[in-house]
Amino acid sequence: MTARPEYEQRHRPSLQRNELQRNDLLAMQALAPLSLTYMPWSASAMRPSGVVAVLNEIMVNRRRCVVELGGGVSTFYLGRLLRRRGGHLWTVEHDGRWAELLGRELADEGLADVVTVVHAPLTPVPASWPGEESTWYAQERLREMTAGRPIDLLLVDGPPAHRAGHAHARYPAGPFFAPLLAEDFAVVLDDIDRQGEQDIMRCWEEELGVTFEHRPTNGRIGIGRPGPAFTV
Repeated sequence: MTARPEYEQRHRPSLQRNELQRNDLLAMQALAPLSLTYMPWSASAMRPSGVVAVLNEIMVNRRRCVVELGGGVSTFYLGRLLRRRGGHLWTVEHDGRWAELLGRELADEGLADVVTVVHAPLTPVPASWPGEESTWYAQERLREMTAGRPIDLLLVDGPPAHRAGHAHARYPAGPFFAPLLAEDFAVVLDDIDRQGEQDIMRCWEEELGVTFEHRPTNGRIGIGRPGPAFTV
């Protein structure tokens, strides 16, 4: 027996929430081989199913030069996989204390040669969203970050964009990193259930020449690519 269209329309938010929770439970099982130690999974962290989708992107499409904006539990899973598969992760963090904690924990786990934590405080930027006073990562900290290596995976989970007047705080990542992207690349944007991120995806599709695959029930992420790629 299938659900009636009017029932699905009325209960869509709860149905999507239930599916997202089921996907997160399945994702935690898939993450088990890379779950070496306890990690705090805060409310602001990327959801487990989103982390799995990013790990799949690394494995299936052989992403090796990865930049992550906003570090956390995802940093450790990405670093552990890249240690096994080859590659390097640059994680950009605006909070100095959090950046120091990440660096210390990564070093204790032996990931310092795979993951570089870059502390870049938030500063005013010209490439902001119309009508908003935008701050973004200090760009002088990022220009030489990858030593000229083209970025083939850009993961955008920062800076924070939940406060009023900062809904499009993550938009500057597109204009800044566009010249630094490899010919074959993917850009992942977290929190696409929010209107600000949906606006950003539409702009980046035109500005970066990508098509976003929306995954609202699989980690609440969008994955944009300039051409065909393997998907899982």
